[in-house]
Amino acid sequence: MQAFTLTPEQQAKDIKPRIRAKADNAAGHRHYQGKGIVHSIESCGTVDGPGLRYVLFLQGCLMRCLYCHNRDTWDLHTDKAQELTVGQVMKQVMAYRHYLRATGGGVTATGGEPLLQYEFVRDWFTACREHDIHTCLDTNGYALHYDSILDGLLDHTNLVMLDLKQIDPDIHKVLVGIPNTKTLNFARYLSERKQPARVRYVIVPGYTDDERSANLLGEFIGGMENIETVELLPYHELGAHKWALCGDEYKLTGVHPPPKETVLKIKKILEGYGKNIIY
Repeated sequence: MQAFTLTPEQQAKDIKPRIRAKADNAAGHRHYQGKGIVHSIESCGTVDGPGLRYVLFLQGCLMRCLYCHNRDTWDLHTDKAQELTVGQVMKQVMAYRHYLRATGGGVTATGGEPLLQYEFVRDWFTACREHDIHTCLDTNGYALHYDSILDGLLDHTNLVMLDLKQIDPDIHKVLVGIPNTKTLNFARYLSERKQPARVRYVIVPGYTDDERSANLLGEFIGGMENIETVELLPYHELGAHKWALCGDEYKLTGVHPPPKETVLKIKKILEGYGKNIIY
């Protein structure tokens, strides 16, 4: 297999997350008052982790993905968002717990980017695990702080679903609007923790559907034993209308879902790096 090696600058392995530098003062990072800012709730989700899932869509995201299908979750505060306590959310979760368990499901925190509200997710997941409910964190890996709060969240997370959008830093910045340094550092941190994880990779024509991009992804995650599965997600246009509702231009108009042949090509490449592929 041909090797596609990142430059030392791209690997940025000398950039290590600062782990618990001031853990005792971690709560001072944010003004958390015991509530989560929620965009919406899906009581029986089927695409956000294993089995049937209670899915909490949280507000706030710092990435600006060109293909984002939840454009209305970017802002942390909106008129339509609701603030909920862990107790309020758990009351709903407990009503569904038998259905969730029967299907091998559980709960999922997504968004937006749930790590922007990591105190709330930590408290929610802690409550879920006390009732033996499976927890899943659906994240782009944009962790702002490495501290006791993040560790507490991950300690109560059964599965991390990590969106690795593009390993090439230049393409990533065009596609997402910001560098991928934080995301790659988070992936490395999960690997160090041996945290069970699934990578999600969106196949966007013209941005992530080429062989080089697939090989870069495979090379990056190939040695990460905590990642057993890669989920391939063909690009779709289902969220384009939300951009107009938010007063923004959808810049991928005219871009269509990739053909099945492209998905199978990427599947074969990533299987060559020892990963199970689902799509």
